[in-house]
Amino acid sequence: MLLNSLIRLAPCLLVAGLADGAAGGDFLQFRGGQMVGSANSEPIPLDWSLDKNMAWKVASPAAGWAQPLVVGQRLYVAGAVSQADLRPSNFAKGVKAPQSMGISLFSRPPKEQMTWKLFCLSTEDGRVQWEQTVAEGQAKFPIHPSNSWATETPAADADGVYVYSGAAGVVVGFDHSGRQLWKQDVGVYKTSNSFGTGSSLAIHGGAVFVQNFNEEQSEVSCLDTKSGAVKWKFARAGSGTSWSTPLIWTNASRVELIISGGDQIDSLDPSTGTVHWTIKNVKAATACSPCADSERLYFGGSDPFSKGPLVAVSAGAKGELVPEEKNGRFEYCAWLQDRQAPGMASPVSTGKYVYTNENNILRCFDAASGDKLYQTRIPGLDMLAASPLIVGDKLLLLDENGRACLVKVGPAFEKVGEGRLDDVFWATPAVSGGSIYLRGVESIYCIRK
Repeated sequence: MLLNSLIRLAPCLLVAGLADGAAGGDFLQFRGGQMVGSANSEPIPLDWSLDKNMAWKVASPAAGWAQPLVVGQRLYVAGAVSQADLRPSNFAKGVKAPQSMGISLFSRPPKEQMTWKLFCLSTEDGRVQWEQTVAEGQAKFPIHPSNSWATETPAADADGVYVYSGAAGVVVGFDHSGRQLWKQDVGVYKTSNSFGTGSSLAIHGGAVFVQNFNEEQSEVSCLDTKSGAVKWKFARAGSGTSWSTPLIWTNASRVELIISGGDQIDSLDPSTGTVHWTIKNVKAATACSPCADSERLYFGGSDPFSKGPLVAVSAGAKGELVPEEKNGRFEYCAWLQDRQAPGMASPVSTGKYVYTNENNILRCFDAASGDKLYQTRIPGLDMLAASPLIVGDKLLLLDENGRACLVKVGPAFEKVGEGRLDDVFWATPAVSGGSIYLRGVESIYCIRK
């Protein structure tokens, strides 16, 4: 649930890709190789179903909402297995369940033992090449019925793949043959309303970044990818759960690590953890994640009880930035659109256009001015939890019922393709080499021509 989106201009993509030694077409972390909600891919099919453009379908080896990763011919999938039924519910069933209210009488973890695992599948046919255990034990805290016990997306580079389990409180590094390289304990903590965890890893410059914002503490850890050693830690004052994923923002001024939650968003130097700037008193991304292009950062959050603004921050910001009124403008604020922030699905920017969706409402904004260019209900789609992706000149949108819509990138809404599958989807798709990889509750799917 969490999750999601953005895009970068070509020079920034090249620099970030070379920094981590990754192939340009690989899908290495949440929302893509550069976390920009953009896939550097060959053309993808414009329509699909079980009977059309379906390369393969395999039963999901474990339960979880973690997005798949693609590294060469390897498809990595993280999940949890148990004798208990760990499959997450769709949104409608989840919110109707008594435990969704976070009441301790109903909200309890399973009594059965769990095993958190990483699976390596072949991108060619979906067969499991190897599997390794990340952690074992009994869950300490419950989760929302629509969340999963493995919502955090791993991260990968040329040397290995790194898996974070918030429910087990560990980060584990493996090489691409499945050999464990290291294991780091980061702790298990209570989350708001017992909704569980969901912040995925970010990776950059030989380090993985773990955002652990919960009801007990708010901390970001920087771990060395080769050893798992802690390079630095950053702690916020106070606490409060955030399911937002850290973002590596490469802009004209510098490379920044963006962390978000509650009414605060921070920019850190990814090498040292030093603060570049902090924005306070503005509703930040908490269920979704920020997005960016080379000129601006875009963030905001909405929930069932309040809608925040969609905010654009110019590159080069510094210092503590606090509006006089809550959710108002501040220094370095390029523009602000009141009550237009997304909910669970993260926004995405092409550098020219910014797209957000809330449930099945798609909005398009001019990236430079913030002007709303259109707002429309996405035809044929229901609630979207998966973050949108830019693939070439198309925007890929996937709802929780397996219906997809491809929209032409531009200032006017134009549907150019669709997909139809029968499963439950909250995980953000992965796209590489002209193939779309979708993770449902029951199965994993590969769509290609």
